[in-house]
Amino acid sequence: MPTSPLGSYGPLFAHPGAPAFVAFGWLGRMSRATTGISSVLLVAAATGSYALGGAVAGAVVVGGAIGGPLWARASDAVGQRRVLPLALGALALSAAALACAVLLGAAVPLWFVFAFLIGGSSIDTGSLVRARWASILRTQHERHTALALEAVNDELVYVVGPPFATLLATVIAPVAGLLTGVAVALLGGLGLLSQRRTAPRPAPLSAAERRTRRRRLMPPGVLAVFPLYPGVGIAFGSIDVSSVGVGNHAGHPWLAGIIVAVYAGGSVVAGLAFGQLGARWSVTRKVITATIAFGMIIPALLASQSVPLLIALIFAAGLVTTPVLISGASLIETRVDPGRLTEAMAWPQVGLSVGVIVGSTLAGVVIDHDGAFAGYAVAAIGALVVAVLGVASGVGTRRRAAAV
Repeated sequence: MPTSPLGSYGPLFAHPGAPAFVAFGWLGRMSRATTGISSVLLVAAATGSYALGGAVAGAVVVGGAIGGPLWARASDAVGQRRVLPLALGALALSAAALACAVLLGAAVPLWFVFAFLIGGSSIDTGSLVRARWASILRTQHERHTALALEAVNDELVYVVGPPFATLLATVIAPVAGLLTGVAVALLGGLGLLSQRRTAPRPAPLSAAERRTRRRRLMPPGVLAVFPLYPGVGIAFGSIDVSSVGVGNHAGHPWLAGIIVAVYAGGSVVAGLAFGQLGARWSVTRKVITATIAFGMIIPALLASQSVPLLIALIFAAGLVTTPVLISGASLIETRVDPGRLTEAMAWPQVGLSVGVIVGSTLAGVVIDHDGAFAGYAVAAIGALVVAVLGVASGVGTRRRAAAV
């Protein structure tokens, strides 16, 4: 049994350089967590239009969905040391360009261009950190625990980042949230760049292997797991929008922040627990169990017609969310070529981003027609899809393993 007060997480931090790259990797996530809400606040303050702000934030998401895997693929091919400076420089320039364009009243189409470039230059430091863990850890037990830790870090940055950016934008200046989030991300990226000893070395490739990589959209082994993530993203997006609707329906818009925070809190608790408890299970068992639980608990949100009941159910929903993300990442990690792990770990974020856009849009339509609580029906549908796909992926993996 582990003797560390951190349980099974304690031994991870005994590896040289691990505490530093985990901390810098968390800071490096900040731009991805804050540029969306910061763009909305900046544009809305300048134009009075939240719809335009949301559209500009959407351009950030699209840019991230396209640029994330490309940066990750480059990191696998030539190493993090060569890619990070380019990504960080592009992020700084595009953020400054968007801020100047909005504040100086430049043509609105330029806002979308610069917002897209911010998303496209926001390298996924979470996948960089996961690749570092994979390069220094030797057992599947340790890797599962590390993936759980990074899933918790993914959640925590969204718990801390958006409220902090909102506070800065409302108390100091509308542009403060955007620029501060990017500045923190740059600090984290530079810190990660300084941790050279833990950076994975790129694997040498033949000319044929390089041609094969260019032809394939994503690494082999990812495609079977990837569909889980848009489903989870649909649940994320619809829960966020529905929570705003419930808060407005109750006459207390601030309730939306409480509801979303409770959901994120449940996810953090589950991630910490699952990292220790789930380490004893096979990867396929984790995927099947986590996705079935997700498909059972999320639809229960439809039973809530009062805020107190909703808060209780949303905490339970958070408890079943992070295990899906952890188990999916574990399955990807066991199925892909180690030389493409960074790229493989970037694709889940693409799936989540696409799902969030779809879920937010559909929930908004449902709420307009059927009321605030009805938006959770979209989350329920996404969860049921995740359950079906998760069971199919887990069973398929078991059959392939048995056939070998």
